[in-house]
Order: sequence, then C-alpha cells, then structure tokens
Amino acid sequence: MLQLAVRLGLTAVAVPVALAVTLLLYPVWSWLERTTGIESVGHSGPAGWCYLAVWVPMAAALLLPPLWRLVLALWRGVEGPANTPR
Repeated sequence: MLQLAVRLGLTAVAVPVALAVTLLLYPVWSWLERTTGIESVGHSGPAGWCYLAVWVPMAAALLLPPLWRLVLALWRGVEGPANTPR
C-alpha cells in the first residue's frame, strides 16, 4: 500500500515533466496536424489532448505495476500469520 501511495505522489510530480515533454514534442504535434488534419497545435501551444497523450502513459507506467501486484495479492489471498500452517 505504501508503494502505491508513493507512486500516486510520483504521478503528481510527473505533471510538470509531461508538460515539458509535450512542449518538446511540438514539431511532432505540428507534423501530426499537417498529415492527419487533427487539430493538435494552436496559437497558444499544443492542444489539451496532446498533454494527456503524454501524461497518461507516464502515469500508467508508474501506477500499473503496484496496482497489479495489489490485485494479485487480493485475488490470491494475502498470506499472513493467520494463514500460515504450523
């Protein structure tokens, strides 16, 4: 549980990193808009979905491993002193 709390904190810290990466990817967003016609950049920078497209994979990479371990532990039943044979 503690590791999950730490990872949640890291996802909040990842927001400024995702902002910087999104801005660094400005040429990619411009190319995407030119080739597909999907509105990606405007006069004030990348569109909102561009920021989410960068932050969501970062957050998922931080949160999914501890969540997966938690789900597996709950599914199997947590082995503790009460479940240990004597």
